Amino acid sequence: MPSKLNEFAPVIAFVSIAFLLICMAIRAYALSSKATPQAAQRRGSWIAALVSSLVGLFATVLYGLPVLEDFNNPQVRFRDALLGASIVWAVCAGIWIVAARCTIAALRNRAAYQKQ
Repeated sequence: MPSKLNEFAPVIAFVSIAFLLICMAIRAYALSSKATPQAAQRRGSWIAALVSSLVGLFATVLYGLPVLEDFNNPQVRFRDALLGASIVWAVCAGIWIVAARCTIAALRNRAAYQKQ
């Protein structure tokens, strides 16, 4: 069965975006080392904030919002809908908290980057 490039386009796009986000996260980790200059540490925090924000946005839109529709579904018990929504939204909130902490670290005064 011959395969066409159109069939693999979504997979190629997903892998490319995932690879880009992973590379950016690794670069942010490398820049946030104590041995790097303050400007590089700040740049690393901005990269980490960007990656976390993008992942948080997609997780919230693709998983967080659709799970709320279970509350209107009469076939799903309220307890099950509440448990599922709580778990998904806890993960989404965790991702947003990481993004906020990275943004705060990037905006913080230079004294925070001093070696201890």
